[in-house]
Amino acid sequence: MDPYRKQELRLHGLVWTLLFALVPMVTYFHVARDSHLAFSWSMVAKDWLQMLPLLLLFLVHEFALTPLLKRRKGLYIGLTLALLGVYTAFCLTVGWGHPGGPGGPGMPPHWSGADEAFPFGPDGPGGPPDGPRPLDPALMRIFIGILVIIANLGLKAFFDNLRGQQKLQRMEAERIQSQLETLRYQINPHFFMNTLNNIHALVDIDPEKAKESIVEFSRLMRHLLYEGDQPMIQLSEELDFLEHYISLMRLRYTDKVKIDFSRPEDCAGAEVPPLVFASFVENAFKHGVSYDSFSFIRVSAYLEKGKVVFRCANSRHGAPLPEGGLGMKNVRERLELLYGENYLLSVDESETVYDIFLTIPAHAETASH
Repeated sequence: MDPYRKQELRLHGLVWTLLFALVPMVTYFHVARDSHLAFSWSMVAKDWLQMLPLLLLFLVHEFALTPLLKRRKGLYIGLTLALLGVYTAFCLTVGWGHPGGPGGPGMPPHWSGADEAFPFGPDGPGGPPDGPRPLDPALMRIFIGILVIIANLGLKAFFDNLRGQQKLQRMEAERIQSQLETLRYQINPHFFMNTLNNIHALVDIDPEKAKESIVEFSRLMRHLLYEGDQPMIQLSEELDFLEHYISLMRLRYTDKVKIDFSRPEDCAGAEVPPLVFASFVENAFKHGVSYDSFSFIRVSAYLEKGKVVFRCANSRHGAPLPEGGLGMKNVRERLELLYGENYLLSVDESETVYDIFLTIPAHAETASH
């Protein structure tokens, strides 16, 4: 049983419990206004007995008819009208009052004398017999029965709406998660290919450095296998991953490439999506390094006012840096899915420098989806 159905049944039970619990109070106050009457539980029991047909009407409608509402609406309408017809016939023929009371045998349904319809005497607030007639008790009960059906349908529609909203939210969350998984799987092969190409280049140039690179690469693999499939990871883990990657890249390049990396000592439990920073750094090494002239790559990350600030700048050597590449495109889509409008990604591009500036919430609960 889904939780909304449980809540619906609990609410029904609470309402009917309160209705039955109010009967003794109503009976007591009614008796207190008439000095000729004395409170007794037998009167309460008779009032409870009069409420049982309403309860039965509700139970039949709730558990026997409403399940047909979605599957066979025509049958539901027909059976509900038939149920109300039976209920109406019962009200008109059997009556609801005590014997000799309003609606009881041998008494007009609209008036039964001073002791019942006019409990305060002929001159009381009910008026004399030839004055305004009170509402027929049977018609009142029929009207209340129709209200019970309408209220039952309204409450069911309310919970169905809540259930539908939850389903839509779950489907949207699953869709977003599926998109994130797809984008992540697109980034990972791209990243692996470039890293393996770097190691392959080192095999001929410097076999010892190639061995060191394989060790660093195994650390990267460990991170990707155990952490890369998570929607969010600790900032410290992502920065450790970057450190290993940059260390791997340093083995490949000479002193003509200046590589700086700075990070906070205390990450304060901040969380980030995996591989987002790595994609920027990967592009920096791919497009920002020249073997003919001095090159630089500066990577930094720090915390500021509940935000994670990441910056990656690299030298340019005349080659264009299209933003439509696979890595950058996927990163933008991931950030949009994860943070909505609650992030800032800017690119400052000149003839000599390509600078990426990213600000995201430090904690997932502050993100706006």
